[in-house]
Amino acid sequence: MAEIDVVVNGRSYRIACEDGEEDRLMMLSEHLNRHATELAKTVGQVGETRLMLMAGLLVADELGEALDRTEELADELAVAAAAQDQVGRQGETMSRAARRIEELAGRIKSA
Repeated sequence: MAEIDVVVNGRSYRIACEDGEEDRLMMLSEHLNRHATELAKTVGQVGETRLMLMAGLLVADELGEALDRTEELADELAVAAAAQDQVGRQGETMSRAARRIEELAGRIKSA
């Protein structure tokens, strides 16, 4: 198990993580730190616990928006897939109609 040092709101924390997850954890802590730093500038030092709660809520809000967007994209993908299926069925119908027309044209020629 690996350990890394992260800095959030000017304080250093030693965090354990799975081997290979160090870069990801560092990225996440930097993201949280950006929110915490921005909040501290905006609302001042309201206490570390409250500041971390507020920063966590901002990150959770971003996650919620991302999940909502993922749902929207999944719905759009389903609509596109249905449209593609319909186009495929229309293509099959046109192919059958073309074969039938060719068959009828052949009969007319031989008559």
